Amino acid sequence: MIRRRAAVRVSLVLASCVLAWAPTSALAVDAEAQSDTAAQFYDVRSPSGETVLNRRRLTTTLAISGYEILDTPPNDPYAPQLLFRARLRYDADYGQNGAESDVTNFGRLVPGLQPQQIDLMYGYLEGRKLARGWLGFKLGRQYVTDVLGWYSFDGGEVKATTPYYFAVEAYGGLEVRGGMPLSTARFESGGVWRGDRTGYDPSLYPSYQPSDVAPVVGAAIESSGLSWLHGRLTYRRAMNTGTVNTSEFASGLFAPASYSGTRVSSEKLGYSVDAEWAGVGSARAGLVYDLYDARFAALNANLDALLGHGLTVGLDYQFYQPTFDADSIWNIFMSEPMNDLGARALFQASDHVALSAGGHARIYTVQTSEAQTNASPLTQWAYFPSNPLGFDGGGDVSARYKFGEGSLGLRASGNFGQAGDRVGGDISGERVFETRYVLTGRVNVWQWDDKLRPDRDATSVGYVAGIGYRFAPRSQTMFDFQHDINRLVGQRFRAMIWLTVAVTK
Repeated sequence: MIRRRAAVRVSLVLASCVLAWAPTSALAVDAEAQSDTAAQFYDVRSPSGETVLNRRRLTTTLAISGYEILDTPPNDPYAPQLLFRARLRYDADYGQNGAESDVTNFGRLVPGLQPQQIDLMYGYLEGRKLARGWLGFKLGRQYVTDVLGWYSFDGGEVKATTPYYFAVEAYGGLEVRGGMPLSTARFESGGVWRGDRTGYDPSLYPSYQPSDVAPVVGAAIESSGLSWLHGRLTYRRAMNTGTVNTSEFASGLFAPASYSGTRVSSEKLGYSVDAEWAGVGSARAGLVYDLYDARFAALNANLDALLGHGLTVGLDYQFYQPTFDADSIWNIFMSEPMNDLGARALFQASDHVALSAGGHARIYTVQTSEAQTNASPLTQWAYFPSNPLGFDGGGDVSARYKFGEGSLGLRASGNFGQAGDRVGGDISGERVFETRYVLTGRVNVWQWDDKLRPDRDATSVGYVAGIGYRFAPRSQTMFDFQHDINRLVGQRFRAMIWLTVAVTK
């Protein structure tokens, strides 16, 4: 109860800070602040009823933006602009056992687990339309989003936009990594268990690598000024520094071997192109080549056609080949690509009714014989299937009906494969009364069949009920209660409290 009170108290304090921050008189700077808070209370129990995980999570984000910092003429299209944006996230779990993050408690320690974490999602100063519209810049923690994926770094970016339908961009700084101040591991390359090893015994969890600074450089050239076509060629290279343990397991006799020096973390080249034809449709394609791994990491192509009368159909293809940080042990193992094929249709029958349906198939490429370069006596017991391709597939349908200040939704889907099947659906609804009082609900039924573990087959039934209050157009509070039932885990409950506050001046 004390922890719950603390969670609610933190939410109220942050919301009060947002409201207090909003100026009461007009300023030259257009400012906006928003706070989103979610509190979750639930236990994860074993089929015997024993509590395995006790969770009392509180996640809060606070965003602040300032526009029109420069006093510029309102009718000048080439007038320079200066703005500031920042978003801070607080993520805590008051239900964790303190021993799980105690580096001296060898029996309960979970490396990298943090009961409370604060990370700066982004915070940068941006300049636009400098040098009569030619130059722009960003300085601080920022995101880059392109065909190479979401990426976060601390540093600077400079972009030159020419009147000749192309723009050039260059950036550099330090990759945002877990274990560093105000940072998260969300956007770094996978395959390395990395974080803050302060206070750890050198022989304890050598596979948990120490985090260090990672310089990064990138560049891109893209089309500009064409409303119907956009292409972007992009390159990025990140480096690992500091010490890395080359021994994944402690020997008990010797200190783990390590390597220190500047080395490649990831190096990728990508290209994407989007084309739109008004009233007809659009086409998108992209590719990513991993220069370190010397192979394609991703390929995708999407086609949408507008057939009239509210009907849109689309075809999708995606190729994905897993790649990892160059320090990862997973680079010595064989990884096989996946090919996803999909077809979908959306029918907007009216302003109130929308229907959609789709089908998809996943094709796995598997090894059918021993690779000569990896010949080993151990592979004589390995199983190699006769067919180099494995298949999974499925489909989904959904419908939505809007009326006044409410909506109803229906969704059903099925996924079928050699390892198992999952079929189910849900019905959801939302109704707003007097533009302020919100009622939400959802009922679902799902059944899964695990062919590898037949004793794990089950049917799960659940529901979610919520009530909320909107005290401003973009501000509201919600309370959700969730209850799920199946024969494997019995009954599970979860309560969530949401608070969103937005202020614009």
